[in-house]
Amino acid sequence: MSLSGGCAMNFLELENWLTVEGDKIVRKAAANGLNVLDARERLIYEMWLFDTEQRNGGVSQYFCNRGLKQWNTLSIIASPALPSFVSFATLVNQVVGRSTDPYHTIINSDANLDAHYDKHRVRLLTELKVR
Repeated sequence: MSLSGGCAMNFLELENWLTVEGDKIVRKAAANGLNVLDARERLIYEMWLFDTEQRNGGVSQYFCNRGLKQWNTLSIIASPALPSFVSFATLVNQVVGRSTDPYHTIINSDANLDAHYDKHRVRLLTELKVR
């Protein structure tokens, strides 16, 4: 499947796919630990965490609940695997930097990281699904 032109997957299809796959992977990890996940499952898990937190309360909620350590894990896994991730993560990293409180840093920032994610979301999730 080409990601260029009008071939991007339907937004609702992607959201449903990530919800279903994420649920399977979370159940597997809950039963057996994160170490049993293969590389693709771990990537889906990390993106599922980010996407779910963002949809529930915004990028700030992700950082409030998960922190920089989880973001760094997502970044390490997603940067080489998803071509669009670096473009998305650049602004996030500019805003949070190495803040000791990324949640408040985002809340007090003029950058709208939720709108920024919305611009990248379909492409990121499409890349994730076809991977």
